[in-house]
Order: sequence, then C-alpha cells, then structure tokens
Amino acid sequence: MVAKFLAPPLNQSLTNDSYSMLYERNEMRFLVFVLTLHLLNSVADFSRAAIYISGHSDLGVGFEDDNLHLHLHAEQPLGLFGGGTVPAGEYDPGDLLIGVPNPMIGRPVGAQWDFLAANAGASVWFLPQSSDPNKPFLGLGTEELLPEDGWSTLTWTFNSITTISGDNSDFALWQNDSFGNPSVLASTLVPTGAGNTWTQNALSHDHYNFGFTGEGVYDVSLSISGNNSGAGTIAPGPYFDTASFRFVTGNAIAVPEPNSLAALGLAAIGGTLFRRRRLA
Repeated sequence: MVAKFLAPPLNQSLTNDSYSMLYERNEMRFLVFVLTLHLLNSVADFSRAAIYISGHSDLGVGFEDDNLHLHLHAEQPLGLFGGGTVPAGEYDPGDLLIGVPNPMIGRPVGAQWDFLAANAGASVWFLPQSSDPNKPFLGLGTEELLPEDGWSTLTWTFNSITTISGDNSDFALWQNDSFGNPSVLASTLVPTGAGNTWTQNALSHDHYNFGFTGEGVYDVSLSISGNNSGAGTIAPGPYFDTASFRFVTGNAIAVPEPNSLAALGLAAIGGTLFRRRRLA
C-alpha cells in the first residue's frame, strides 16, 4: 500500500489559506492510511481465528505462574466452521472463537424469563446445557483445582459483554431444572447475586445455557477468584484472574472475506473523516 500526499506545483505560489488547506487534506489522508493499515491487520487476525462450532469444552480455570488462569479446555477434538478439528487440550482465551450457531429460539412467555430478553418472542441465540451435536457443549470447569492443594470454593463473576460487530446483545447464563424452570447465574437485564456472581466448588464441572439476544461478534468478560488455604505447596491467600472469551452468533459465523471487511471499514473511516471536515 502506498500513501499519496499532495504537494504544490513548483511553479505555483500559494497563499497561507492554500497551504493550510493542503496541510489539512494531507493530514486526513495520512490518518486514513494509518487507520486502514490497523484495520487490515485486525481483519487478518480475526480471519485467522478458527470458530469452534461442535464438541465438548469448558471455560476452565487452572493455576499457572502463581495465579489462577482462565482458558478454554477442550475435552475432545472440537469441530470448526468450514471443516476440520482442533485437538483436545487447553487454549488461551482468543485462540478459538466460540460459535453459537442457528437456529435461534423465541424468548418464552412469563416473567421468569425477563432475565433473558426484554420481550416474549424476542430472538435468542444460545448454547444448551445438554449436549447437541450441532452446537458447542460448553461448561464451566474447576477440575484442575484440587482440595488437597488448598482450594475449596471459587467465585465466578460476569463482568460485561462488548459488541465487536453486529447487533448489540444482552447476555444470560442459566440452568433449567427438570421442569424447565430457569435458575439464573448471570444476566445483563436482571443481575444476580452481588453483581452477577456465583460459586462453584473446586474439582467440579457443570454445564449451562449461554444466551445472546443479538447476532454478531461479542467479547464476554469473566472473572474467577478464590482463597487458597495453604494446605499444599501453594502459598495461602487470595488469587484471581479475568479473561474475555469471544462468541460469534447466528449468521455472523459465516464471516465475510477479509478484503470485503476492509473495504467496508475503509469506506466508514473515510466517510467519517470527510463528513467531520465538512461540518467543521
């Protein structure tokens, strides 16, 4: 990519206003150039990230580098959008995007579902707490933290959901009992506990429903904390970690080609810059 900037012809004299106009135009072109390079790099990174769409995994927590460490723990090879798999093992947050494939459902009727979406019938894309071969079977796991190493109860916190692209979305995490009634752990609409917190015992693992009301790409930020008793080789005291996991819902799983995304982004950047110039 070559950035082109304006310079006055050698045989043309310019007024101060002309120099000022040329300077502003060059400044805007340079800014567009820099932002476009950044966008292309971001799109390239996004396009390289695989989207996990089937198989059993957990948002897990271990103990690494003298602190708790959140990660994605693949219990088996995970199926990827477009074909292929990645092997079982541990992946840092961001190594894999977590797909939330179609079909979506309508929010059920009844006040007990107000945590999920504002209105009955509203679209919800979700991962179920029961295994579905066509969707990720995603849980929360503390199996790497052992009681004999001084761990007992861990506290999870849902911090936020950030829209990367697509529609804005609410988020909820819940379980259904045998009668279908929801037990809510976290919700952007109806926060639970002391700010969307819940607990899980060490050496345990369970599955939940993950729900989104938007179709797009989202970062879900979670924290984990716990006190170690010092019963093992770990120093007693509190430990903590925070991480964001990226989810892709519905038709957003079929990501446009990077060049198309870059072109759209460049048009938006250019339009914003030059619209602001005209309003100045």
